[in-house]
Amino acid sequence: MVEHIDYTIRVSRRARRARIVVRPNLSVEVVLPHGMPNYHAANFVREKKVWIERSLRRFGEHAEPGKESRDDPFPRQLSLDAMDLNLPVIYLKTESGRLHVAETEEGLRLKGCVDDAERVSAALQRWLKKKAKENLPPMLEGLSKACGYRYRKVTIRLQKCRWGSCSRVGDISLNAKLLFLPPHLVRYVMLHELAHLKHLNHSSQFWAEVACSDPNYRSHVSEMRSVHRLIPGWVESQG
Repeated sequence: MVEHIDYTIRVSRRARRARIVVRPNLSVEVVLPHGMPNYHAANFVREKKVWIERSLRRFGEHAEPGKESRDDPFPRQLSLDAMDLNLPVIYLKTESGRLHVAETEEGLRLKGCVDDAERVSAALQRWLKKKAKENLPPMLEGLSKACGYRYRKVTIRLQKCRWGSCSRVGDISLNAKLLFLPPHLVRYVMLHELAHLKHLNHSSQFWAEVACSDPNYRSHVSEMRSVHRLIPGWVESQG
């Protein structure tokens, strides 16, 4: 505890630098890269004390501790598990009819007509697709090289049902919503589509191909049946 700020520490092998997560349930978490001593957390919390207190006040004013609806059209936190990224959402209302989205040190800032749920959802979806285009293709490229696959191109879409697809000519499509899934499931989906480069079906040969790079694919298939609960409602409000 640092000067009345309670926090927990989590060590992440994916984190490249220390960061602080303030959640809508008024909890504070310090994420440290693997190998960084825990005492750095206290120094970091002291350094960010003003920002932490401001974030706690903001969440405290707008939400009952511990409760944030999945269907809330105005999310207060975005958690992209695939990237180990948690971002507070900051709303700044202005007279402008346009809605601007910017990722800042304090979180994801929406500025403009922030009381229009339809516009907010559309703006967040555009940001999500942009984030996915920046992060999913490099992941796919790394897996394809490691496992010996070659695809033609990759496209990022925001679809309601399909997590990915592979065409006869070797084009792969990935759903931007993959960013909400844990890394091991994102890896499974990508390996699933890469295996279709050799077997464009779901035959026993196909699943044998998947098993070569993902021996635990059966448990991953089972997990995928319930991952839709991880997707916020504003992502699904398409069309």
